[in-house]
Amino acid sequence: MKKDLGYYIESLTHIFKKNQPREAHAAARALFLEMAENKQILFEIVQRNLLSSGFFLQKRINPVIALTIVDNAYITLVAHFWMPLPDRNTTVTHQSIHHHGRLLLTSVAPYGPGYNSILFKKGFSINADTEETAIQIEKEYQNPLYNLEFIDTNTPHIVFYPEALSVTYAAWTYDQRSAMDKIRKNPFLQKNKKRILQFMNYFKGLKSNVNTIEYFDFYPDGNVIRAMKDRVMYPAGSNQNFIQNVFYILQQIGFTELTELKKAAKQYPDDIQRTLLSFIQQLEQGKEIRDIFEDCQLNIPKINFSRTDLLHALK
Repeated sequence: MKKDLGYYIESLTHIFKKNQPREAHAAARALFLEMAENKQILFEIVQRNLLSSGFFLQKRINPVIALTIVDNAYITLVAHFWMPLPDRNTTVTHQSIHHHGRLLLTSVAPYGPGYNSILFKKGFSINADTEETAIQIEKEYQNPLYNLEFIDTNTPHIVFYPEALSVTYAAWTYDQRSAMDKIRKNPFLQKNKKRILQFMNYFKGLKSNVNTIEYFDFYPDGNVIRAMKDRVMYPAGSNQNFIQNVFYILQQIGFTELTELKKAAKQYPDDIQRTLLSFIQQLEQGKEIRDIFEDCQLNIPKINFSRTDLLHALK
């Protein structure tokens, strides 16, 4: 059997469908690694996204550019393209210390030198009055080519910007399968989820507006680590920035399948079409395409802080 992207999507979906999520992550490790070692799969992921309807209408909503591989009732798998900072500083955080609640995560690195990361112990505690958080480091690690990591539920971690473009495949599932999975993935149920949840809560005897605060994010504040109730998000960048960085990625990974991309460019408004054809020509001529960063996505309080400040607060 030809092991193309379709093979891996079908095989992974089968594993996550027949096993409980935690067991599925363990069972799929070898397949994730095999997928990462096959560079043609990276090209197929890129090609599928480039040719998808409206792909080049997006804005740069995050310094990391994310391309969906598969998103169904059993697994969400995304290719994350980690862009370097303008000065290539590797001691600045991409996001606050954070955990993903009930989500399980397996990541594998198919391209690039990777990033540095810190994984924290699960048993952190938060002072409800001051939001001061007691948290300890579990391990610090580099995420080099073909490295595979599993991050458990409620496990805080942090990622630093890489020195050069690096890619990870990130596989997400909830820790337990439930009826909610269908609501999350089914378009009709998603559209009507509010009424469905009210209906379910009625029979469970639950209130639909329970005021529960759960902390997912943390940041250094002088000598302490504090939790924050509301995640600080990156402001949206421009469409032009998104397009240029996509072509930077294509050049960096050595993507050369441009025939279908030229045809797809015709679906876009004239200004975007001209931009796409210009970048395609630059790729064909071997001209350097530079990565560019959005000024509005640099030096954001509580998101971007130094390793030094982080370690100082952890003492």
